Amino acid sequence: MLSDAVLRRLDRLQLFYPANARGGAGGMRRSRALGSSVEFSDFREYVPGDDIRRVDWNAYARFDRLYLKLFMEEQETTLFVLLDASASMAGGGKWEAARAIAEALCYLALRAGDRVCFACLRGAETLESPLFAGRAAYEKASAFLDGVHPAGRTRLGERGAAVRVRGARGMAVVLSDLFSEDDWTRCPTRLLYAQRQTALVHILAREELEPDVSGAVRLVDSETGEKIDLLAGGEAMRAYRRALAEFLARSQDWCHKHAVRYAQVAADEDLLAALLGPLTRAGMIRSRA
Repeated sequence: MLSDAVLRRLDRLQLFYPANARGGAGGMRRSRALGSSVEFSDFREYVPGDDIRRVDWNAYARFDRLYLKLFMEEQETTLFVLLDASASMAGGGKWEAARAIAEALCYLALRAGDRVCFACLRGAETLESPLFAGRAAYEKASAFLDGVHPAGRTRLGERGAAVRVRGARGMAVVLSDLFSEDDWTRCPTRLLYAQRQTALVHILAREELEPDVSGAVRLVDSETGEKIDLLAGGEAMRAYRRALAEFLARSQDWCHKHAVRYAQVAADEDLLAALLGPLTRAGMIRSRA
């Protein structure tokens, strides 16, 4: 779980939802397409962490249970976070970075009155969380991620294309190194098809971004076990850097072409620096007014 000091810093930030994001169950996320906020829409049962000022006390008097009034413009959205939990994410601090970013986004969404759910792609299985709602659910969300450990080979495109996207429409965020044997773009395409405002956080280890090796080395694929022996000299390193630059450029270009917000993060980057830097520049996070 994130420290109290980090959570206090997060209280100065908020998720940035496009103006046309809309949900279906009522909450605090506003959607300009749904009418005036004074138009009563529905109500739902109170959960710990909800704003007590929104309680319908007349309903409480009748039913002896707490309900929140919902209005047409205050439609709830769901933050759907898809994490790549394959074996390649276990190295270089990538999983720790993905988890910290996922927790931070979860905290911001719950604080705003939205719901959150996680889907972790690990090998042939998809680990799904329940839907979390209310500030008090943050600890449960963190505990869910505690129980996930990266393993196995994951075909991100195939597994992501088959994922069950739950909750009201809203934002979907993919956290991955994009090291996949298949076409990873099928994953965010699935989320776009589900009418989610989609973002991709591309996480790479420092040694992947800036390798510091020389001489004879053996590279072992963390997912397949395949081994490659090579001489890491000047030409080999130049070829690697060219290939890396092309990989990053292709990933970013695809996202821009398909209106997917893209942020590239180094795994050893400080969490708040990542939120205030790459994720803010990508239009996912902004400071609270």
